[in-house]
Amino acid sequence: MNRLFSPDSLRPDAVRKATLVLEVTHHPTLQFRVRQGTVTDKGLDKGIAMLPVGATLDQLPTPFNLPALIDQLEQALSQPLLHTFQLEQPCLPAGSCCTYACELLQVEANLLVLTLELLPDPEKPTALADIVETMPTGLIVFRAIRNEDREIVDFQAMLCNQFGARIVGQSREAILTQPISQRYANMKEYAFFHQYVAVVESGTPHSQLMHLPTLDLWLDVSVVKYGDGMLVSFQDVTDGQQTASLLASVMNSSPAAIRYYEAIRDATGQIIDFMTGTGNELAAYRDFRPYPSTTGRRLLELYPQLKTNGLFDRYIAVVESGKSDRFETTHEGASQTSWFDSTVVPHGNGFVITNLDITSFKQAQLAQQGQSELITGVLDSSVSSIIVLSPIYGEDQQVADFRIDLANPATQTLFARFIGQEFAAHETIQNQTMGTLFPAVRERDLFRALMAVVKTETPIYHTVDYPQLGITYDYAITPFQTGVLLITTDITPIRAYQQQLEAHNAALSRSNEYLQQFAYVASHDLQEPLRKIYSFGDLLRKQYTDALDDTGRDLLQRMQNAAIRMQTLVKDLLDYSRLTTLQVSLQPVSLQALLQDTLDDLETTIRDTNATITIEGDGLPVIPGDKTQLRQLLQNLIANALKFTRPGQPPQVRVTVDLLRADQLPLSVPATASQQWVSLRIADQGIGFDEVYQERIFELFHRLHGRSKYTGTGIGLAVVKKVVENHTGQITATSQPGAGAAFTVYLPLA
Repeated sequence: MNRLFSPDSLRPDAVRKATLVLEVTHHPTLQFRVRQGTVTDKGLDKGIAMLPVGATLDQLPTPFNLPALIDQLEQALSQPLLHTFQLEQPCLPAGSCCTYACELLQVEANLLVLTLELLPDPEKPTALADIVETMPTGLIVFRAIRNEDREIVDFQAMLCNQFGARIVGQSREAILTQPISQRYANMKEYAFFHQYVAVVESGTPHSQLMHLPTLDLWLDVSVVKYGDGMLVSFQDVTDGQQTASLLASVMNSSPAAIRYYEAIRDATGQIIDFMTGTGNELAAYRDFRPYPSTTGRRLLELYPQLKTNGLFDRYIAVVESGKSDRFETTHEGASQTSWFDSTVVPHGNGFVITNLDITSFKQAQLAQQGQSELITGVLDSSVSSIIVLSPIYGEDQQVADFRIDLANPATQTLFARFIGQEFAAHETIQNQTMGTLFPAVRERDLFRALMAVVKTETPIYHTVDYPQLGITYDYAITPFQTGVLLITTDITPIRAYQQQLEAHNAALSRSNEYLQQFAYVASHDLQEPLRKIYSFGDLLRKQYTDALDDTGRDLLQRMQNAAIRMQTLVKDLLDYSRLTTLQVSLQPVSLQALLQDTLDDLETTIRDTNATITIEGDGLPVIPGDKTQLRQLLQNLIANALKFTRPGQPPQVRVTVDLLRADQLPLSVPATASQQWVSLRIADQGIGFDEVYQERIFELFHRLHGRSKYTGTGIGLAVVKKVVENHTGQITATSQPGAGAAFTVYLPLA
C-alpha cells in the first residue's frame, strides 16, 4: 500500500514526478490548495507518496513552494487551457540544480491540474499525456452530449488513463469510443448519471467514497466540471480505510443491523433514491435482505414497498432536515411478522439507519396483551358467575370468611336474588367479604364446600335445586392459588330440558313397546286371516270354478292376487320394523362371500332374464356388520338392477369395489369414525329415474312406476337405507331417465 506524504520524507531534489489537482481560492487572498496529489520518489518504499489534501503550496517543500511556480499558476488563470513551462529550482549547497518540465491544465476557473517531471536533460521535456498515463490516480474526462433542447442525455469519454479503465472494469477502447448509454444498456443502472448532469449544469463539484470489492480498493471519487463536460478522478485511499475496517468489526459484533445510504439526486437536486453503502450484513438478518449482499444497490430496487408505506419520505426528511427519526417497522414474512426498532440519523449526503430486531419482545408483549384481553373478554361475556375467593382465617386458624378478589358481570345477576338487592356494578363487590354481603351463607352447604376445598385442595362439583326460587345452579369449586375459584352456572333451562327429555324417552319407550306389539300382530294376527282368505279362495277356484262365469272367476283371481300382495306387504313391513327395533349385532362379515351367496340366490332370475353381471375391483373385504341385514341390502339392490330394465334388452349390471379414506366420502364423518371405508357401487343400464326423486325413492311405499308394469311393495330401497344407517354408512344414488341408475354404498372397515 502507498504510504501518506510526510514533509520530512522528501529531499528538495528527490521529486522525480508529481501530479497535483489544485483548487483556486480568492478569499481572503489568492491561494492554491491541493485537492489530490501524488509524488514519485525513489527514496520512498514503493516510490509513491500522497500529498496532503487541503494543504496550500507554500506549506509544501521545494519545488512546490517556489515563487516562480506560484507566478506561473497565477498567469495560467488568464491563459488558454493548456500551458507548458519549465521550472528552475535554485542550486543546492552541494551544487546540484534541478529543472522540471511542467504542464498546466485549467479544468475550471477554480481548478487546475499540474504535472512536474524532473528533467535530466532540459532539452527533453516529458509530455503531459505520459505523466497522466503512468500516474496512480484514475482520470477520465467526459464531454456532455445534448439533445436539440440542450438537455444532457449522455456523456462521451475524451480522455481515460490506464488506471481509470481498470477501475471502471472496461477496455479503454470501449470507454473512448462508446458513450455511457451504450456501455450501460439501462441508463438507470448508471446510478450517478443525474449527479454528473448536476455537476456540469451547476458547476458544483461532487465527491464520494466508493468500495470496489473485486479489486479490494477504496476510492475517493471526485467529479468536477470541465468545459461542457466533467473530469472524474479516482484516488486510492485503501490505507485510510483501516479505521473503517475496525469500525466494520465493531458493527459486525453488534446485535443491530447498521447501514449507510448515499442520496441520489435528479437534475433539480431532488432525492430520487439512495445508494446502499457500507454497513454490517449480519447472518441473523439474512432473511430480510433480498440479496446476500446489498452494498452498491439502489434502495428502491431492494425494497420498492418503501415508496408506498411512507418510509422513503421519512428518510428524505431526515437527510434534508438534518434531524434524526425513530420508529417501529414491521416485515411480513412467509411464516411470521417481524418487528424492528429503527433509528435514522443524518450523515453527509445520506443517512445511517440502525435496525434492531425486537420480534421476541413484541410477540411476548402482544401475547400478554392478547391473553389479558382474552381473559377479560371471557369473564365479561360468560353467563356463568366467576369469583376468586381468598380465605380469611380466625384466631383458631380456621376459615372464618372469604374475601372476593375478583367477580365478573354475571355475578351480580346470579346472586342478586339471594342477597335481595341489585349491585350497581360487579366491581362493587370486589374486596368485600361473603359474610358481609350474604350473612346467611355460613349456614349453607356452599360455605362448607368452600372450606372443604381450601382444606383438602380437592375440587367439588355439585348441582343444587332452589324450588322456592324456581332455579337450579351448578357449582364448580376448585383450588386456585391460595384460595378457591367458584364458578356458578344457571342450568335452570337445561334442567327443564332434561325433564322434558326424560318424558320424551318414556314416551319413546312406550312407542317402542307398541311397535313391538304391532310386529307381533303383523307376524301372527294379520297373517293368519290372510292365509285363510288365500286358502278359501284357492278352494273356490279348484272346486267351484265351473259354477262361476268369467266375471266371477276374474273377481276370484283378483282377490287371490290382493291377498298375496297384502301378505308380501305385511312380511316386508315386518322385516323393516325389525331393522328399526332390533339391536344390530356386529360380527365379521365377508362381503365377498355374501355377494356370491346373493348371486346364487338370484341365479334363476339372472338366467331367465339373460342378465350379465360384471364385478370390478380388488375384491370385497371383511367388515363388522349384521350378515342378515347386509344380505338384504345386496339382494334388494341387485334385484332392482335386474328388474327395472328397458324393454327388449337384457340387464347389464356392474358391481365396482373401491377402498377409500374418510375424506374421500361424499358426506363428512365424525372424527371418531373409521378412517378406511369400502365403496360398493351397483350400476345398471335400465330405465333409470329423474334425480329429482333421489331422496324420495328411499321412503316407505314410494313407487315411481305402477304395479301393473313392475312388481313390488315400495319397501326395498327403504330397507337398504335402514341397513346402511344401522351400519353407520352412507348411500348415494345417481341416474338419468333412460340412461340407467347407480347406487353407491359406503361402509366402514372398523
